[in-house]
Amino acid sequence: MRTLVLGVGKQGSVLVRDLIESRDVSEVVAGDIDIQRLKQCIDKLASEKVRAEKIDVKDHAKLVKLMKEGFNVVANALPWTYRLDVAKAAIEACVNYVDLGPSPEVFQLNEDAKAAGVTVIPSCGLDPGIDSVLEGYGARKLDKVEKIHMWCGGIPQKNTPAYNNPLRYKITWWWEGTVSTYCGTTKILRDGKIVEVEKLASSEIIRFPEPIGRCEAFYSGAPLLLIKHLGLKDVKEAWSKTVRWLGHCEIWRKLIDLGLTRTDLNLKIRECEITPREFLIELGEKTLQYEEGEGDLVVQRVHVIGEKNGEKTTYSYKFMDFYDEENGITAMARTTSYPCSIVTQMIARGEIKEKGVIHAGEIGWHPQLAKSFLSELKKRNIRIHETVLHTSKLQQK
Repeated sequence: MRTLVLGVGKQGSVLVRDLIESRDVSEVVAGDIDIQRLKQCIDKLASEKVRAEKIDVKDHAKLVKLMKEGFNVVANALPWTYRLDVAKAAIEACVNYVDLGPSPEVFQLNEDAKAAGVTVIPSCGLDPGIDSVLEGYGARKLDKVEKIHMWCGGIPQKNTPAYNNPLRYKITWWWEGTVSTYCGTTKILRDGKIVEVEKLASSEIIRFPEPIGRCEAFYSGAPLLLIKHLGLKDVKEAWSKTVRWLGHCEIWRKLIDLGLTRTDLNLKIRECEITPREFLIELGEKTLQYEEGEGDLVVQRVHVIGEKNGEKTTYSYKFMDFYDEENGITAMARTTSYPCSIVTQMIARGEIKEKGVIHAGEIGWHPQLAKSFLSELKKRNIRIHETVLHTSKLQQK
């Protein structure tokens, strides 16, 4: 199989690496506008399977032309601002498409994708991605789904300098997108109604097994698209929360109160005009990068709650992942890029045959696809633990 990977940054470079390690993959073309970043990626991998291609995805005609070079799948690892346009180009080129970040707008292309005879699966990373598969997997096992809860976060490991900075946080993702996760409101499902809540208005204390322990979590959204695509009409409560170390949320509340995330205010600094948020983003890019030896970790927990055989039942899924010291790969890159690589290969091998825009939750909904996906995660040492709790056990707690 031949794959085109667009974007070779923190996640995309690891996506390329995982693809070329597969015996089924004959060639990966790594596309990026940054020649230096491409060179670093190619030199580090040192594989005959991969070649570099400078491409500006804003040039639609050139992008479509590149996509028509006989690829089985296009895997998009660019920031979310490019997702819709790149997906449109893939459909025009009649090539299958996968990406690894939040891409709700891509679902509007369903009829176009069907007409082109291609499979499009957006949001195949960590969150959304693995969580969607697990939510679909748990939902299929219940007779009736009433609640879906998800917690997920990427944070520095304890006892490292990264853990000891004021935020107890460093960058493993697109920093501009990370900043936006703290700002404004988000939609959740409460009492059967979609409501808007302030993301940082309230945070909860949550405990994970050691070496993590106590953390805090705040609202980041809800799996509303999953509920729609899987037809889960009985769900009355659903939300997702972002996990951080204790104290993190209060610092961000103060930064927001100080106006440092505003986009409606221009600051004139040495003849240049920037917004407070632009300043914060530039500063963070310089001061919050991981240094050598500062490992990160990822934690995710999913609860799918409902009825099975007349009993209240909860299917709980959880995993932790840690920085890969041997290969220098962050836990965030592992848990974001590997799912995207797995789904890319499942499409190319013909395991996923459905055409149109497909929600990642449908992989979990179909037992054979779920088995294949989870098996591939396990091969990469990402091990999902399932626990089933029935009414009697819940009451005992």
